Amino acid sequence: MALRSVISSKIPMVVILGATGTGKTKLGVELAQRFGTEIISADSMQIYKGLDIVTAKASPQERELVKHHLLDILEPHQNFTVVDFRNRALSIIGNLTEQGKIPIVVGGTNYYIESIVYNILVEDMNDPEALLWDKSKRKRNFAEDFDEMPIKKAALDPSDGAGDSLVPESDGEANSDVKTNSNSIEVSKLKEDVDNERKFTNEEIHERLKAVDPVMASRLHPNNRRKVLRSIEVWLKTGRRHSDILEEQKTSEGRLRRPGSTIVLWLKCDQEIHDVRLNSRVDSMLKDGLIDELLDFHDRHNKQRIKDGKPPDYTKGVFQTLGLKEFHEYLMLPPEKKEQEEGKKLLEVSIDNMKMGTRRYARRQNKMVKGRFLEHPNREVPPIFTLDTTDLSKWDDEVKNKAIVIIESFINGSPCEYKSLTSSTPEDIKKLNRHSSNYCEICERLIIGDKEFAIHLNSNRHKKVLKIKNSLMVNTQKAKTVSE
Repeated sequence: MALRSVISSKIPMVVILGATGTGKTKLGVELAQRFGTEIISADSMQIYKGLDIVTAKASPQERELVKHHLLDILEPHQNFTVVDFRNRALSIIGNLTEQGKIPIVVGGTNYYIESIVYNILVEDMNDPEALLWDKSKRKRNFAEDFDEMPIKKAALDPSDGAGDSLVPESDGEANSDVKTNSNSIEVSKLKEDVDNERKFTNEEIHERLKAVDPVMASRLHPNNRRKVLRSIEVWLKTGRRHSDILEEQKTSEGRLRRPGSTIVLWLKCDQEIHDVRLNSRVDSMLKDGLIDELLDFHDRHNKQRIKDGKPPDYTKGVFQTLGLKEFHEYLMLPPEKKEQEEGKKLLEVSIDNMKMGTRRYARRQNKMVKGRFLEHPNREVPPIFTLDTTDLSKWDDEVKNKAIVIIESFINGSPCEYKSLTSSTPEDIKKLNRHSSNYCEICERLIIGDKEFAIHLNSNRHKKVLKIKNSLMVNTQKAKTVSE
């Protein structure tokens, strides 16, 4: 069934976002009950089955009160990308709006939320089997690549590994263009080189990108190996230059999918109080059986892998969950050692690491909200309302009731008594070219992007190198004067 790319604009889509531990799940359930609707989970870890405690899923009681979508739908070994989420979420949103229900999106995975708020993924939406990039042998992290993730068409066979999915789907025009370049490479040879990229240096891989897409090569530093390889794969998979696709995307990347019909509720909490709350949250997880949950997951999904000599990979899927990596050393101990002094000390260290990791993650989430919504130079800003969750005794007045007023004012078409946030990106920043190549003669470094170059010139590192070179120049001049 074709996905609905155009969603009714008469019913608002409500997005509840914010750092972990700010009360998103609680507010989502309250609003869904108030407006008689359902929740779409936008959490890249909660989409997997298991690990209910460590991923802080909605409780069984909350799920009985309100229907939750995209929760517990995958096994831990299954791959799932932001494209998969976007395709499924838009279909659910379309179904809800057709029923006259307000879609309520709740989650802390901001790039999931971006994919349904903005028109930033432009490949064929009618192909739900297009699991972009997961068919690559390297299976690089989609979340890290999200910044520049446009693709027009990705006709991948869901049954293959890397294989023939790297063969271009074009009519050959892109290939003929490339062959006009003196550094041109045959498609089969380039595919082979990409599959065996570990044999080549960063510079050698960069030269291969320059042969097929010189514009993209000029934007990427040779040391940015992951993105250089990804740009080559774009050409191999689509027959189109990555730079051309990015240029095409500029016309739509900043546009809202539902202009005038998206409401964002950003839950915020005073940092010091939030840190204390997050520490307490981990303590509550421990009381609820966190260690047993991690041990069970480790036994079922990591233990045999480690025995076979394969190191655990905490960079993909549900294995990225906060807690797995932090408790790894403790989980690896034999049962008898866990009860000894060594095990008890390691357990304390693991708990402290999880608390610290959670606090850091919460800060990153807030920075990402600002960076991806309020400070992005090329995007429209939907109505974003901040709700203060610092004082839980004032939850009803400061959070729930305010959210209800905001949503009802939209539905009724009446002025809202609360003001939404506006873009905080200065006009001069918006005009900067983020793809420009800038070479610092002092540091002998290539810097991509005007903003990044301006930051570099003002950095302590640049100033230190400049001071050293000026000092050397003065000393050289003095020595030359003495010799004369």
